Amino acid sequence: MELLDEIRFDEHLFPARPECAHEYSKKVSLGYDRMQQTSAVLVGLARNVAPILPATMLRMELLGETFADYRIVLFENDSTDQTIPLLSAWSHANPKVEILSESLGAPVSRPIRCANRADRMAFYRQKCQAHIRQHHSDHPFVIVIDTDVEGGWSPDGVASTFGHDGWDFVGSNGLIYRRSGWDANATAQYDAWAYRENEDYRPLATSYVNRLQHRRGEPLVPLPSCFGGMGIYRMAAYLAGEYRGQDIEHVSFHRTLRHQGFARTYLNPSQIVLYGRKQRRWDRSLRLLQRLILPLMLQRRIVWRFPSNLHFSPSQAHFLPPRQPSSPVEYYRYAKAS
Repeated sequence: MELLDEIRFDEHLFPARPECAHEYSKKVSLGYDRMQQTSAVLVGLARNVAPILPATMLRMELLGETFADYRIVLFENDSTDQTIPLLSAWSHANPKVEILSESLGAPVSRPIRCANRADRMAFYRQKCQAHIRQHHSDHPFVIVIDTDVEGGWSPDGVASTFGHDGWDFVGSNGLIYRRSGWDANATAQYDAWAYRENEDYRPLATSYVNRLQHRRGEPLVPLPSCFGGMGIYRMAAYLAGEYRGQDIEHVSFHRTLRHQGFARTYLNPSQIVLYGRKQRRWDRSLRLLQRLILPLMLQRRIVWRFPSNLHFSPSQAHFLPPRQPSSPVEYYRYAKAS
């Protein structure tokens, strides 16, 4: 289906290391088998995400359908675009989707290292955790997802996590495209604030984390904390954690669940989440130069991955279909045509 092709993660862009490929393939196959025999709650936060929400809705449903059963729980607050009506209609169309929505008058959290932002994010995630504790604790797994990632996530990577044993939490290899010199599609490790290597949970420099390279197929990396746009928890571990402020909420959460005995926390290099592209100075000029000159020299065109055509413009984001769609596919089709 064309629409699904547009939002489908291109697994071929991130091949497994040759020496790890066979074992990785086995983990993926085993993981899909296990997912079909269990259930999960997919949970996230949503504020002013209408431009990417139709694609995210599709991706979350597709991920949920790889399990025997699933629920989706999203907490929304203070949105000023079409996020609220989109989520409301989605929950009416799909009984597995539950929306928690509040008007709090909270400021928009900028994506920077800020204690006030950490406090707010911890509060929002506490709301989700309390809801799951009360209504969905019978599901064996919780998958915490950032709803604004443009490139989505690798389904095979998620399956590879379920193909492993002996973990309480597995975070993602969160990547963002960022030009490096003439390399248009260099990637950087993105979620630096949540990434910790030492048991004292000392924050690491963003530039250091950006340079870290994890290749698909490599073994799980033991870390006291990470996130990378998606974290998969066993339900008991998720309920044992406590979201707190001051430091980023993921770190406080992982500290407390590890203190409760759920210390098997890892990053999976194969569980790739693709944030999109970090625009850099001179990118536009370099793209023009490559478009005009390099095809003559190399007989080929360099493709810049992202900006994505999945991210709708602000005018497109303020859409309401003439009738209530029955699925995210219909929302996506309408948004693309608007």
